[in-house]
Amino acid sequence: MDVKVDAVPRRPDARVIFERILVPTDGSSAARAAESIAIGLALAFHGRVRFVVVIDTARIVSELTMGTDRDVTAELTRLKPVAQQVLDDVTRLAAEAGVPAEADLLDGDVVDRVLEDAAAWHADAIVIGTHARSHSFFPTLGSKTHELLRRSTLPVLVCR
Repeated sequence: MDVKVDAVPRRPDARVIFERILVPTDGSSAARAAESIAIGLALAFHGRVRFVVVIDTARIVSELTMGTDRDVTAELTRLKPVAQQVLDDVTRLAAEAGVPAEADLLDGDVVDRVLEDAAAWHADAIVIGTHARSHSFFPTLGSKTHELLRRSTLPVLVCR
């Protein structure tokens, strides 16, 4: 993945608006685009990035059990190392670009956890990728992205 910094001019007198950038990621191509843009912004504005993967445990339990007594512990256990690898890869990418970065694996409702983490970390902005999955009312944005936009009090940059 190439980090694109040429689109953001470096101005030493500019007010820092991207000092602390939170990036929810899941390793998808849309998330990779958001990661690249966030790293580029942090590089241009001398900021830092925090990457989070949120395992939506309630959704997983709901979808996998479908009213049965099925135990989803094995599935959740399988997902954690995959999510951690996503975080390790993107943190390494940021380090290679010279951008300070940290990462954390969270669980719970995706939007709730992203907003809570952004507030706790004192993020200036959220950069998120969208899969643009159709929704009958909002056909151009995924439902989680739309909910994040609706509920966030921080600027949210949506990438594809």
